Amino acid sequence: MRTYGSIPREVEFFGRTLYDEQAQAVFFNWSGSGFEAIFEATKIEATLVALPSAYPPEGELWPCVSVYIDDMETPVKELLLDQPTSRHTLFESNKPERHRIRVVKRTENDKGKAGVSDISVAGILLPNETSRKRLRLEFIGDSISCGFGNEASAREGLFVPQEQNEAKTYCAVAAKLLDAEYHNISISGISLCAPLDPDFALEIPGFEGLRIKVKAMEDYYAYTDRVLEEYRGKSSEFSNWEFRRFQPDAIVINLGTNDSYRIKASGNPIAEMEHYERRYAAFLKNIRRLNGPTPVVCCTLGPMDYYLYDNILEAVRKYKSETGDARVFCYKFGGIYPVQEGYGSSDHPSTKTHLRMGKELSAQLTPWLQET
Repeated sequence: MRTYGSIPREVEFFGRTLYDEQAQAVFFNWSGSGFEAIFEATKIEATLVALPSAYPPEGELWPCVSVYIDDMETPVKELLLDQPTSRHTLFESNKPERHRIRVVKRTENDKGKAGVSDISVAGILLPNETSRKRLRLEFIGDSISCGFGNEASAREGLFVPQEQNEAKTYCAVAAKLLDAEYHNISISGISLCAPLDPDFALEIPGFEGLRIKVKAMEDYYAYTDRVLEEYRGKSSEFSNWEFRRFQPDAIVINLGTNDSYRIKASGNPIAEMEHYERRYAAFLKNIRRLNGPTPVVCCTLGPMDYYLYDNILEAVRKYKSETGDARVFCYKFGGIYPVQEGYGSSDHPSTKTHLRMGKELSAQLTPWLQET
């Protein structure tokens, strides 16, 4: 059990979290990460810290967190952390009550950072006796897996933090159906691989002269939170994630939507598609190197764009032929059905689409996980 400054040792963190010396806080930036504690008390307060992210079309973005009591599916509080430091009452009662509290990151890593620097209790914290679930899942993805705009009221419009709800992503749905713990390592706009052209950058309509370098998951996956460390100004020697701390039974990769946008913007060169296939196979090898031979790996794509799905099939075929790894399979999500499901923000899947996707994925993973 690790201790951090003014945070009681009984508090347990989940997801990939990183202690930040500058803020003297533990940051839980990845979607669905956070902290929990079992208490018998009348009041729990926490000092939460936040760092805004800025993306030119969207402006300044602050993180949102959800507060859950016991096994409630609906949070008792939704907090927009729109100040660098803020004090919050997470629970309050007239008499001592025993509960489990969970504070969970609702929004994604690259659109506002959230941390905790202090927790105080009017009562006592108890040893965390929460039984660990039998299965563990890991999701590696982009804005789809983050739940970008999945609660948006209109298809048009830019990102709004309050309209992103990780708890209603296909990742959360599948994990619940499989009764599993999970990590969600996803970043909006991220590609699987860096472009073949090192000078390639995205151009944003309406912001002439602004060119944004593409993030690639192959450069971020191995680290605890490279996004935060780059925010703090680091350019190398990022903190490695300790993979022994969370050993998944299944790993789901949903990457390629942003690679396809980049390739289309480049004129659909065959060399870029072949480059994607090579880097995809290399990424699978790195997944195995870091996680070992046990987890089944699901290589999926959708529901927004399927341009590179055949390339994923080919990359997986070559990888399996070269390595003999039989615990890798491909699956293509069903596309968005707008009549029944509608859209989230900027053509992203709505919570209805995420619900259906979670059911699809859990059905695909079940035969593999029954062996576990």
